[in-house]
Amino acid sequence: TAARLRDQLTAVRKAAERQNIVTGAGDQDALGMARSAAGVCVQIFFIRGGKMIGREHFLLRGSEEESDADILRAFLEQYYNQATFVPREVLLPHTIDAAGQEIIERWLAEKKGGGKVALLTPQRGTKHDLVMMATGNAEKFLADEETRRSLADEQTLGAVEELGRYLGLKKPPHRMECFDISHNQGQETVASMVVFEGGMPKKSDYRRFKIKSAEGKPDDFLSMREVTTRRYVGLPEDELPDLIIIDGGKGQLSSALEIIRGAGHLDVPVVGLAKQFEYIFTEGSSDPVILPRRSQALYLIERIRDEAHRFAITYHRKLRGKRNLVSVLDHIAGIGPKRRKALWNHFGTIAKIKAASVEELAAVDGMTLPAAEAVKNFFLAQEKMLAGEE
Repeated sequence: TAARLRDQLTAVRKAAERQNIVTGAGDQDALGMARSAAGVCVQIFFIRGGKMIGREHFLLRGSEEESDADILRAFLEQYYNQATFVPREVLLPHTIDAAGQEIIERWLAEKKGGGKVALLTPQRGTKHDLVMMATGNAEKFLADEETRRSLADEQTLGAVEELGRYLGLKKPPHRMECFDISHNQGQETVASMVVFEGGMPKKSDYRRFKIKSAEGKPDDFLSMREVTTRRYVGLPEDELPDLIIIDGGKGQLSSALEIIRGAGHLDVPVVGLAKQFEYIFTEGSSDPVILPRRSQALYLIERIRDEAHRFAITYHRKLRGKRNLVSVLDHIAGIGPKRRKALWNHFGTIAKIKAASVEELAAVDGMTLPAAEAVKNFFLAQEKMLAGEE
């Protein structure tokens, strides 16, 4: 906390200092450059009328074989090719070759449309201080970038390796598939399957299932048997994930294992995630695995569970909304199953159908002008009835 407050105070002081910088030399761009394992950062300070008015940084990919001068020259060519303004002076942290400098100066002068443009490498004074400040900012950006990447690695690949160790797996679970069941007292029962690879969601592989076996009655065990049957029965061994997570306790884990093991998949690890406390139940053990409260493995499991729950709930709400829409349209004369489906596909919600004009309704595939008027009149009559009740 103390370090964070110190850095904030330093940043405020530097910002105040920058506002007061006056070079007395008109328009300049001051460049700073730094290199690290995170890449190459070039920071530009924009000096206009002797005062700093802004700054911008660029993260570049530079190979170890490239010299600072080569990277700087390539950056100058690329940046000023797109720049809308060229100052009289460009202050550099390193010199570039004399021939290249002369070429770039002539090119920048032509781009400016008159007058000379000088590339300078100041060794002392205010101009030197500007370049050093820009270089310091570039170094700080790279340090922050390395910290961010390190944290991202901890939360993804590091978390995957940590989870594998806590579960006693033979290898880190690079690909994980997690299932969740969602319903409303047995109505519109659905299942979601979310996929994480390398600790990150792979949304292109997400799947959702409309459960048929448990329709009309709440039975999560039967629903889990159906979804795991549809996913894993007949699936080749080389397409199995490294870990299957069942969002549920021992009962749902047993239901899933019955299907997965029965399909001949004997080696893929399958675990159950309790609804509370994120206890993990494993096959053949009555005691759960309890992940440390502040471990990255626990945070990863929570992200996977929340994503599976979100994806299932979203699909469930969509089906429930569709069912409610159909039930309302059932009361309108001339609107049968085909027209109900066409209206749903076109508008998606009851509110949008209510707001649509007769012309917009009639334009839907399969609709006619009389049918559109019937829909419009039905909702207008509803509104009048509700207004009368109030």
